[in-house]
Amino acid sequence: MSPADRPRELLALAENDYQAALILARAENPQADAAGFHLQQAVEKSLKAWLALKGADFPRTHDLSLLLGLLEDQGESIDPFWSLLELNSFAVQFRYELPGEEFSNFKQLAQLTKKLLAHVQSILGPD
Repeated sequence: MSPADRPRELLALAENDYQAALILARAENPQADAAGFHLQQAVEKSLKAWLALKGADFPRTHDLSLLLGLLEDQGESIDPFWSLLELNSFAVQFRYELPGEEFSNFKQLAQLTKKLLAHVQSILGPD
């Protein structure tokens, strides 16, 4: 992928993960751990798309706090998105173990993820 296409492709992948999270959460037998994983992936890819739009390099990481910190270092206003850090445990921990507790704030985190996707899309602009 060319550097110019990178943010758009990352954001498209983020949207796919977001939609997968919603499907898993709304299933007849909801899969909270899988929904959380895809929600985390949507946030991670959105943040990386945002960084790419800024022309900033980013590490191969699943750590949302690191990505948010890099955006903050770029002078971006990320205050509304700090609570998405609750999804960090889904990046690695829940890939290899069953969740120990119910994922009770999925709706709030999904709404905030949607807001992040829309924010990055607004920076990216139309095709």
